[in-house]
Amino acid sequence: MDESQLLLRFKREFEASGGVLHVLKDRSSLNEFLIQMVKKENVKSYGISQDVPLNKEINTLFKDLGLERSKEYTGLDLGITRAHGAGASTGTLVFVFKEENDHLLTSLPRVHLAVMMMEDLKESVSHAAIPYLRAPRGPYPYISLVTGPSRTGDIELTHVTGVHGPEKLYLVVS
Repeated sequence: MDESQLLLRFKREFEASGGVLHVLKDRSSLNEFLIQMVKKENVKSYGISQDVPLNKEINTLFKDLGLERSKEYTGLDLGITRAHGAGASTGTLVFVFKEENDHLLTSLPRVHLAVMMMEDLKESVSHAAIPYLRAPRGPYPYISLVTGPSRTGDIELTHVTGVHGPEKLYLVVS
């Protein structure tokens, strides 16, 4: 499967699970996408992991927009992390964290923005995750697989988003 077919399959699965995908064409498309997301989700505060691709660009834009950056992750509007991989067949993202509490950025804020490099998109989630499970120094302390925003259903089959994690999941692929 070539890169464009892989991306189309991933897009279909990721969006079917409730995620919002943006594939970067250039830096101005990043700014436009982020500004629209911030307005739509009424983002006032954010936290960002250090290893996020485009970290500098995102921080600069958010500073210009007057957003508050915090390392206190509880109560943030937006958590930004790097997606280390993804499986096109299920639309599932792979998150790997080595230290600190950055793994909390995937679950505590009400909106989660992941940033991923195109070369990290694989056919299956196992192909995306196995390199981190077989790392030379042992598996990473935090490996998380995420398919869409947090969802749950009660006994009456009422579906609710955001109960056990973010109610919205955005992904930028660079």
